[in-house]
Amino acid sequence: MSTEAYTTAGRIKSVEETEKTSASRYRRWYDEITMAEKEFDNFRKQGRTTVRRFKDERDSVDGDQRKFNIFTANVGILQSSLYAKLPKISVSRRFGQMNDDPARVASLMLQNAIMQDIDEPECDFDQVMRDAVEDRLVPGMGCAWLRLEVDTEENVLEAQTDPMTGEVIQPESTYEAISRQEVIIEHVFWEDFLYSPCRTWKERRWVGRKVYMDQDALVERFGEDVGKQIPLDYNPRGTQGQSNEPKNDVLQKAVIYEIWDRQTRKVLWLSKGHDTLLDEVDDPLGLEDFEPCPKPLFALTTTSNCIAVNDFVICQDQYNELDLVNNRISLLIQACKVVGVYDVSATGIQRMLQQGSENTMIPVDNWAMFSEKGGVKGAVDWLPLEVVIQALEKLRQARDDIKGQIYELTGIADIVRGNTKASETLGAQQIKAQFASVRIQKLQDEVARFAQDILRLKGEIICRHVVPEQIIKMSNFEYYNDAQNAPLIQEAIALLKGEHELFEWRVKVQADSLAQADYQMQKQEKIEFTNAVATFLQSAATTMKAMPDTAPIIFETLKFAISGFKGASELEGVIDQNLQVIMQKIQNPPPPPPDPAVVKAQAELKMKGEEHQMDMQADQQDMANKQQEHQMDMQFSAQEHQQKIAQDQEKFYQTLAQNEAKARQQMVENARKDNGS
Repeated sequence: MSTEAYTTAGRIKSVEETEKTSASRYRRWYDEITMAEKEFDNFRKQGRTTVRRFKDERDSVDGDQRKFNIFTANVGILQSSLYAKLPKISVSRRFGQMNDDPARVASLMLQNAIMQDIDEPECDFDQVMRDAVEDRLVPGMGCAWLRLEVDTEENVLEAQTDPMTGEVIQPESTYEAISRQEVIIEHVFWEDFLYSPCRTWKERRWVGRKVYMDQDALVERFGEDVGKQIPLDYNPRGTQGQSNEPKNDVLQKAVIYEIWDRQTRKVLWLSKGHDTLLDEVDDPLGLEDFEPCPKPLFALTTTSNCIAVNDFVICQDQYNELDLVNNRISLLIQACKVVGVYDVSATGIQRMLQQGSENTMIPVDNWAMFSEKGGVKGAVDWLPLEVVIQALEKLRQARDDIKGQIYELTGIADIVRGNTKASETLGAQQIKAQFASVRIQKLQDEVARFAQDILRLKGEIICRHVVPEQIIKMSNFEYYNDAQNAPLIQEAIALLKGEHELFEWRVKVQADSLAQADYQMQKQEKIEFTNAVATFLQSAATTMKAMPDTAPIIFETLKFAISGFKGASELEGVIDQNLQVIMQKIQNPPPPPPDPAVVKAQAELKMKGEEHQMDMQADQQDMANKQQEHQMDMQFSAQEHQQKIAQDQEKFYQTLAQNEAKARQQMVENARKDNGS
């Protein structure tokens, strides 16, 4: 292996020189990991000891001691205070512009896509958060990791033919299509998380984690040639400092280091038992902060070294002293019993205690001698318990004092533990609760930041890598009213899939409180909020009625007041959606209602007009009827006249015909007479 450009670990002069050959790159990263693990040695030893203390695991040396394991109880209380429910994600327009509809739709899409599987059993987010919080409170560092899973399926593209000639233009082919895309959130064991030695988290050069893979997984990931050459070197039994990991797993595994180098934006995989890098790829996710993990939940850190010191170490003197006092109390309780000595010649004394005689007289052999010695008092001497009881009282008081010191150091007041005194006033309890909330608020904010970073990373991975069709499917957006507005959906998708800087300027992602809900306080806050808004709207309505131009100022003031209440973001969205409509109604108010007297007069006038119209219609109908009757009379008269003319004509023609017949008959008779003569 050539190491010409490489010197001893910790003395690299030029990173560029170590990148010239594959051997120098491997050597550089081998020593980077080795030096980082060396930097973490003390933290891991303290963490393992703290975990054993948290689980109350003991060895033969301290097996008989009576410990007061208040550390486990304190961790349980803090766990409930820091993370008690799934966060409610809020994706909204960063600056709240009411006219930015694409940002509103994009926010809704991304919010649903992030939350669509967050509360499903197969999603590990809830368990990841609980494990990370426990790692923060016990060993001192809670970690998480995100990765993108993509499933594909083979589809068939049918052949294309020319409809005129029937000739095949493009033959049938197959292609792979994305069938599922899912962002997986994983918990990283606190001993498996690594980063370059640095003073603050911002100065880190790389971040990595250990991944344990069996031979089948190695072959599937790195190929058969490389996978079978990697030694299965994971051995929890040989871990220094008494590892708390399982030691009886039958499956052999290899320790693979997954390193995300921030300087070159490359991801590397390395095994200490293999002499070359297993794989090296350029930035696979393209995230803004490069690595797919949030800043860990650190215990106490300083700006001199970004290695945490867990809470138990900070208070270890008090915890150890509490154990010592509790063990002494236990020993004194064992010694606190009725023990004494008696004169061996006074056999009756022994019978009084051993036989438990009641209402029984026990004879004495020599009463005179027994009486001379002082009777029972002279024959028995008891172990003095007053001194033991006084010591017990002092030790118990000391134990309470030490517990008080621990509660002050950890910030857990009596009111948080649900332990209070009847003599305490309400004001005293409120002061304790306020003190405790101030101390714990910092931890709660840090846990909320951790959850928010995880969900922001999930949202960023969705925006950069999930196809638009899958985003719409994940967000269930087809059932929203805006689903019918295709141009708006296209603009929203373009915003999600576009430049991340523009997306961040217009959309923000944040997580709501993760602590256990105080329903009584929430109820009081809602009542206070409702009363405040009702009072404001009542006075605002009068002002806007008198001066409509003040409406924008009033609504902006209302939004400013609402933003100070938790959980009011949805109401802000409703105000944004309806503000334009409300403003139009204010600027174009409906006409005032008419005077009732005028309305009555108009109604009466309308009725009179309708009556007059009805009378006119009746007159017109009468005239029409008379005209119709006259026309019918005229027609009837004409018909009678025509009939009379016809009858007269018929009589005339009949008379004429009769006269002609008579004339012809007369002519015939005359002719006969002439012929006869």
